[in-house]
Amino acid sequence: MATEFKKNHAQVCEAWRLLGAEKRAVHLREAIPKLALLTGDVNKSKRLFNHLLSAAPSLDEVHRLTGATGESNDLYVTARGKTMIIGAESAKVLPVLGQLVAALLTGNEVILHCPSQIEVCEEAAKALYETGISDDVLSVANDSQTITLLYIDRLAQVAVAGSNSEVQDISQELANTDGILTQVISVTDMDGLSEMLTPDYLHRFVTERVKTVNTTAIGGNASLLELGTE
Repeated sequence: MATEFKKNHAQVCEAWRLLGAEKRAVHLREAIPKLALLTGDVNKSKRLFNHLLSAAPSLDEVHRLTGATGESNDLYVTARGKTMIIGAESAKVLPVLGQLVAALLTGNEVILHCPSQIEVCEEAAKALYETGISDDVLSVANDSQTITLLYIDRLAQVAVAGSNSEVQDISQELANTDGILTQVISVTDMDGLSEMLTPDYLHRFVTERVKTVNTTAIGGNASLLELGTE
């Protein structure tokens, strides 16, 4: 039973990743009114959420690269993987939910952890579930210790909202973990949200990949196969 659960969990998360940013944005946009109400500043929240979601088309872009004759090379971005959103003790609600929207928009599996805002986390998750986002893709983990959660297997990145010292403490703890290198994405400007307004912010939640196709083998210039045989 446990094996089947893990298998289905992985399939659901993979389907979310493959859905594409523009389609994921449809789900997230539906939740914006309820998420904004949780922050205490509806207008500011809607501006931030809409700003993030407006980047969805660019996240789906595929760039053709120059490559060797007889092959095509396409560059695109995709989710990094398992992502934890942490609201530290000093964190305000809006930057936490902003990080949550960013991580989901970019196709990641997300674990939300904000012990000082437990009710907000549960309400935010409920609003997102109502739009069709699976609880396999988004889970809330406020009943566990932060340090314990940082040792979760194959944790790709941790997005932290909090003070500089809180971010440093979490980064130091992550440095002591084994396994894959876990990236830290921090927001310390609780009011101005300056980190979330930079052009490369969303790209911190993704990784680049290149798809290479042998166009000769699938019906391209077949004469190339004759080169070197004469």
